Amino acid sequence: MKNEKPIRNSNHELLRILSMYMIVFVHSGIYLDYFCSGMAGKIFGGVLNGICNIGVTCFILISGYYGARFSIKKFVRMECMMITFSLLETAVLWLAMPENMQGAALLEQLIKSLLPFITRKYWFYSSYVCLLLLSSYIQKFIDMLKREEMKRFLLLLLFLFSVLPTCFYFELIPDNGKGLVQMIMIYMIGRYIRRYQDIRLPKWAGLVFFGLWIVNGVSYEIPLQLGGVSHHLCKDNSMTNIVMAIILFYLFKEMKLESKIVNKAAGHVFAVFALNYSLVSVIIERVIKMGWKSPDGILGFLAMALAVFLIMALCLMAGVIREWIFGELDRKLGEVASAVASPIEPFLKKISK
Repeated sequence: MKNEKPIRNSNHELLRILSMYMIVFVHSGIYLDYFCSGMAGKIFGGVLNGICNIGVTCFILISGYYGARFSIKKFVRMECMMITFSLLETAVLWLAMPENMQGAALLEQLIKSLLPFITRKYWFYSSYVCLLLLSSYIQKFIDMLKREEMKRFLLLLLFLFSVLPTCFYFELIPDNGKGLVQMIMIYMIGRYIRRYQDIRLPKWAGLVFFGLWIVNGVSYEIPLQLGGVSHHLCKDNSMTNIVMAIILFYLFKEMKLESKIVNKAAGHVFAVFALNYSLVSVIIERVIKMGWKSPDGILGFLAMALAVFLIMALCLMAGVIREWIFGELDRKLGEVASAVASPIEPFLKKISK
């Protein structure tokens, strides 16, 4: 079957931005008690954690649906981008928290900042680059399988790496789904949707989504306790999260949206991955130290949601500014790297075609 790459529209670009927002929000969860206390904190803690861990899964589903391809130019541009953001993050942390960024700790940060891919400073970025490297082989493997064979293979992956951890807590790969195996599985689900399940969901799918959101939220606030084990469903590899992400992906696919602003913003989401965690820590802790008192209850939760939005907007702005300053340099470095790699170009073409 011929795989035509569909034109990427603003629907899924908006979902990519929303996915980043959920990721920043869940990283901000450690400060929820400051914004919401008591019973309100528990309720909104469930609301927050019940959905926000599906962000990465949504992002990879989109990559799988549209397909990914490795190139030397693309890798060099991405690596330059992540090095810049990582050094900026280190500078921010050094200025805001100098007591934590001295000696060996500072040296380690600098080394990881200069080698973000191989040091796995950002697990998502390193896994995503590996996914790009493997993408053509994944596609060839998919092309070899018939529809029923691919369905059975995906069901096997889901059983081993999602159903078992969801039901029994223990994991064959102990990473809570934050790693390459989970990423490849979700990517292949996106390819399967594109090839065989490009359909419209029934109207009741939205009710399933909200039902699973409630189940996740209750599970987070009232986890299963057995000895030293505390088990809840709010993990990247939980089956509830994967189903929620797939439903949300379909819901956005059915939207009709065209926006240059959305598409432009979505092009800078890696700036959010690189900068959000440090900015969340620095900005919110600085606000707390300044003595600002958050309103409680739903107003406090909304204040937190607004703070997360502003932090994410700041990250996206950093991405736009960086592209304006270094975009042309990135392009030239990519061309140089491609030229240097020309002696092994036949091998690289076999990898990337």
